[in-house]
Amino acid sequence: MMRFSFFLLLVTLAAGCIVEDKPLAQPDDGGVDAGELCGAVVCPGDHPLCNDELQCVQCTASEDAYCTERSLVCDVESSTCTECTDDRDCTSPAAARCDDGTCAPCTDNDQCDGVEGLDQTKNACDDEGVCVDCTPETEEDTCPDQTTCHPVNNVCTEVKVGALDVCEECVSDSQCGEDGAASELHRCVPMYYETVDNRFPNDQAGFCLKVFSMGGCEQPYAIETPDRESLSGEPPDTYCGINETLATCPAVRALKQNVDCPQGDDSGCPESGLCRDVGGLSDTCTYRCASIFECLENIPDGTPGSTCGSSGSGNDDYCGG
Repeated sequence: MMRFSFFLLLVTLAAGCIVEDKPLAQPDDGGVDAGELCGAVVCPGDHPLCNDELQCVQCTASEDAYCTERSLVCDVESSTCTECTDDRDCTSPAAARCDDGTCAPCTDNDQCDGVEGLDQTKNACDDEGVCVDCTPETEEDTCPDQTTCHPVNNVCTEVKVGALDVCEECVSDSQCGEDGAASELHRCVPMYYETVDNRFPNDQAGFCLKVFSMGGCEQPYAIETPDRESLSGEPPDTYCGINETLATCPAVRALKQNVDCPQGDDSGCPESGLCRDVGGLSDTCTYRCASIFECLENIPDGTPGSTCGSSGSGNDDYCGG
């Protein structure tokens, strides 16, 4: 009886030793296959690799499949997956900067170079920390061929710096110039037609006008505008403008350029334009006026469009009438 008890004790002890010596698999990360054998253990699914120090890790310098499968990158120093290790890993316009392993809003233009979804190779960081094609401040570097940046859409336009003359439609101050060159005397200004509630031509565009305080306002741009902030954000100022209750910039420019309306009908002229006989020119686009200062200068004498009258028709006065 004593021998049997002793034998049973030996069997029990041996069984215990076998249990203790058997490698134990660690829990995985919810269904992910277990990883490599690492010393006496099998690496769990969320740390599937065994490094040189016999530690279970997510990735190594030579093996980062666990990270790439999850659209992450390997931080080699910690051997863990992270959203980014430098700015190049952050390709979203709204988060182009790597901040301690997390992609965050940009803080400078260099972080935006090559960001996905933008047209330019070299891009800009706007005031909200979002990467855009350009900003008015960076257009010299970010827009090709000296073109300008739209301050609302933050995209490069086809208009070059300083290319637009007085009363030409614009979207930014830098588009306005003189004789085809940039000029600090001119800005892109919102304008209206007939009433102060009727923005013309739309809520994103304006027209190039000369700053009134700089002096030298010339007909037909001799009417001082109310204070207005420019489309590029210059503080409110007054400008050498036109009588916006009666005319629009396109109609004024049509008269200056002797645009004709061969059908003899106002519809052949720009918004606010009238088709009238102007001086010796028949069927020419002109516009309504309240004084000769709103019309062309009479240089030389007898310049068509330099008068303001009705030509005896009894209708509204117009330049050239």
